[in-house]
Amino acid sequence: MPPAVGNPRFGRLRRHPVLSVVAALVILSGLLLGGRWGYGRLFPPSLTCGTGMTATGTPLACAGVNIDSAPFTSHEPARMRELEKLVKSANDGVKGPYTSIVLMLDLSPISDVDTLTYDSLYPNIEGALTAVWRANNTAAYGSTPAIKLYLANMGSQYGSWAETVARVKEHASAEHISAVVGLGQSTEQTRQAAAAISAQLHIPVIGSTVTGNSMNTDPGDPAGKKQIVDMFRVSPTNSDSVTAANQYVSTLHPAVGSLAVVADSVTGDDYTQTLAVDAKSRFRAPNRTVTVLPYTSPNDLPAGSGRQDYLVQQFNLMHANLCQAAPSVVYFAGRGRDLGAFVENWVQGPPCGIAQLHILAGDDASESIHDKAVLNGIASGRVTVAYTALASPDEWGKECPGSDAKHNYDQFWTAFTGRPDPCTGQPLTADKDVATLSFDPADLGSGQAMLTHDAAVAGISAARRDAVGLKNPGLETGILHQFYCAQMLPGASGWLSFGSDGNPAGKPTPVVQLGADGSARTAALTWPDGSPNLSLPQRGGKGAPGC
Repeated sequence: MPPAVGNPRFGRLRRHPVLSVVAALVILSGLLLGGRWGYGRLFPPSLTCGTGMTATGTPLACAGVNIDSAPFTSHEPARMRELEKLVKSANDGVKGPYTSIVLMLDLSPISDVDTLTYDSLYPNIEGALTAVWRANNTAAYGSTPAIKLYLANMGSQYGSWAETVARVKEHASAEHISAVVGLGQSTEQTRQAAAAISAQLHIPVIGSTVTGNSMNTDPGDPAGKKQIVDMFRVSPTNSDSVTAANQYVSTLHPAVGSLAVVADSVTGDDYTQTLAVDAKSRFRAPNRTVTVLPYTSPNDLPAGSGRQDYLVQQFNLMHANLCQAAPSVVYFAGRGRDLGAFVENWVQGPPCGIAQLHILAGDDASESIHDKAVLNGIASGRVTVAYTALASPDEWGKECPGSDAKHNYDQFWTAFTGRPDPCTGQPLTADKDVATLSFDPADLGSGQAMLTHDAAVAGISAARRDAVGLKNPGLETGILHQFYCAQMLPGASGWLSFGSDGNPAGKPTPVVQLGADGSARTAALTWPDGSPNLSLPQRGGKGAPGC
């Protein structure tokens, strides 16, 4: 065989080891880049996100601020797409100077993992759209600048909150973002998101259904006393809700002599934690026994792992202790999505001498309005279910003309539905020749549309009272603090008045009774702050918070 002939180029490389390493790295980089390019061509990603968003999580969802009103997931319900298109159409119609409100929620919930559903999300988006429509087309909240609305997704269990805050910050200047509203549930993730927005953007964060007592305290403060500077909310706190529940329980006949608190002890959920703490103390009264029955809901189950089955097992074990306590009323201090497992276990479990169990819950029970297990339990006659709502469409009654607060609600209702005013019979008057909204009145049942509308109204009103708001929206926090006494804002859920801590003052808490058909009716209207707040005060008079 002839001797091997060496390649002179390789010989030179062997004599220059540094050059050899560089050449190898260049070749390897080319292979990697080419491989990634080729893989991307052969196997394109299953989800393409619009401007302002990034695909993340399992299953994939687009997190961030939705500048283009693109889908958040590849399997979104048709109704979600319709609402996203409505947002885009409204934004496209805005001409001239504008400011933007961002509605930030978990907009890609996973079934049996998240304790909210798409059905519970829709009213939030509709409420925000109604506030923007009224601002742009009526004289309800001034006239300029025009208002745009953007939806922002924090992902399942709010796990992508940091990515979402970063994207809002990235687009804040170009889109004139002046406030973030919504936030959703009272979890540690949403509290961190609120603190980050305040620290990084210095703009108002206005919670619509955020009720946890600690939600407006900075998570970075070990003492838990430092407030999030720009944090406001339009819903009562959990302490207010438990006070309202106790006011209601105290009116029941016969008097409630035994009450059980079914308390979720899961960590990281400010809603259930603070609700349970207040319930354990505030229901105590002379001649009343209070028994605490704890359980622990899962906080890290993957998709399809069966949250309902997990909880049914715990409630099954709780059954004997509940029978032993023999309560007149059970206060359910847990998530509304978990109430079905509790009711199902009680109805299908062995009887123990309690003919009918009266269940009272916190505001998150609005998530169970369409829960079949809850509705079937009510239909069986074995349980009744009521909850302290944050708002209710019939809380102001039906009498015409009614209070000023009812007039404010009727104006909202007319804009939300596109129908004539229920008291005057007059059609909605708009400044321009534009199409009216036509949302289903049934979507008002949970009260969430009313609260998200009010949160957006607060942000819009602050932006329009800030002469330099388009250049420095951070000044609007000071303006929000001026909304009290004679400067209260007309909201759908009541007059909007903020205390120095950003919490609402003088807000009512309706107690809502659920029917077996999914209906919800206000059984009582309570005022945890004391006296009713139905009208603006007379000149020099009292009667409103801060006066």
